[in-house]
Amino acid sequence: MCIGLISYIVDPFFQFRAKPDTRYFLNPRFITGGLSKNYDYNVVVLGSSMTQNFNLNILRNINADYKPVKLSTGGMNCLEMEYIYSFIKKEQVKTFIINIDIPPFNTTFEEVRYPQYLYEDGIINKLKYLYGYETFVRFTPIDIGLTIYLKDKKNITPEYDMKTNIDNVGNTSLDVHYGADYVKQLYLSGWTVSEQSLEDMRPRMQNRLDSMLARMSPDKYPDAEYIFVMPPYSALYWYHAKQRGYYDEFMEFTRYIEHSISKYNNVRIAFFFDIDEITDLNYYADITHFNPAISDKILENINNPVYTLDSSDIDYRLQKVDSLVNVFVEQNNDWLK
Repeated sequence: MCIGLISYIVDPFFQFRAKPDTRYFLNPRFITGGLSKNYDYNVVVLGSSMTQNFNLNILRNINADYKPVKLSTGGMNCLEMEYIYSFIKKEQVKTFIINIDIPPFNTTFEEVRYPQYLYEDGIINKLKYLYGYETFVRFTPIDIGLTIYLKDKKNITPEYDMKTNIDNVGNTSLDVHYGADYVKQLYLSGWTVSEQSLEDMRPRMQNRLDSMLARMSPDKYPDAEYIFVMPPYSALYWYHAKQRGYYDEFMEFTRYIEHSISKYNNVRIAFFFDIDEITDLNYYADITHFNPAISDKILENINNPVYTLDSSDIDYRLQKVDSLVNVFVEQNNDWLK
């Protein structure tokens, strides 16, 4: 009884309550379910590590009525995105900001890697939570200590804030290196991205997108705005895609995405593939992950029509990506060889 009561009072994974001023050690895979069910929000940021460094205060500055929550996990695949989406209180959401990574649409295998007892309802799942190893042994003692230690605001250093602030859950900006030399070193040592299966690639990606849109059903929530964000991978990533033979397929899939979402009146694409910064590796930690400056740029321009992708300018925008990649190759031809 004491163990169950302590777990309930501390509630490290927000299964019973989630308050913005809570200072716990936050792991996205453990707390996302609780946030989606118990946090007070009307704006949802959903996606992979491409969204984990988003500064939610930018959204609050855009609109004082925004109450954002970030439901992001590194390496989130399409099936996991649909899974988390199913728990969102969609009736109260004004705006969905959903990151669209192209590579997961081409995967030949998907699985949900979240602990289901923290997401599914039922008395057995609640008992697993209250008496679970992760709850009582791993996180509850740490969270009790943090709550006491961080009552003194002087102790909330940037490092502690990144690990304990609900707005910053999953934020990696203080844990990684950014810079052109570092990215080059990683790339030349073979540290790139997972290989893509080229066989039946186009129909596989298209079918996966069709399935996701059918399950999300934006037309069921006509009062909500859906913004699909296509993040700015580096020009080195697109060069790598060309070398591996799937660049053209990814560009054609971008056309398919635009065509598919054009059927919905409340969905639009915020397109950042073609920003000039993709040619400067100083903005990156590897060939895909960008620094907080670009994360801020995305949110600051989330409603800027200049970045909206539609049928009227998609040819020009994709041609610009190609031009930027060509410029990058010319500038870095010595070491790319």
